[in-house]
Amino acid sequence: MRYLSDEEKPRLLKSAKAIGGKFYLKVLMVLTTGMRKGELEKLCWSDIDFERGLALLQDTKNGTSRHTPIPDVIMGEVKKYREVGSGLLFPSTVNPDKPFDYKKQWANCLKSANIQDFRWHDMRHDTASTLARDGKTLKEIAEVLEHKSLASTDRYTHLCTEHKSQLLNDTMNKAISL
Repeated sequence: MRYLSDEEKPRLLKSAKAIGGKFYLKVLMVLTTGMRKGELEKLCWSDIDFERGLALLQDTKNGTSRHTPIPDVIMGEVKKYREVGSGLLFPSTVNPDKPFDYKKQWANCLKSANIQDFRWHDMRHDTASTLARDGKTLKEIAEVLEHKSLASTDRYTHLCTEHKSQLLNDTMNKAISL
């Protein structure tokens, strides 16, 4: 289980932005929504509700459809690439009905950002951990990630050592006086 440290996340985003284009958008969408790779690869422009800031995921791992909010912080980036119609957000340049494979860009991004042992799927862990560090409940995080059980969500949420230290200090400094 891996998530980005406070030092790694800005480096990853800077590296992804330098690569640019829709690769940067895809990284932003994973980090801010927790969408699965397959969900993003199947996402079409007609699935985006720009007025409400939602993505309709029609064919999810759990076999159900759901609406996933797209945070305001990245909606401007989504709108830069906005297209009309039912084309994929991330189409292949060879066959627009198939998703683009960003393996080469991903490897270059990690290398440039000096990040090791970090898989694409780990960005879902990072989304969950970011939400947990911000005090969101397991139930809330499970809803965002579309987990059926809280046990699954618990495996995704990790608190960094600094956050745990701050958490304990904040609470115990109020509770204990010596």
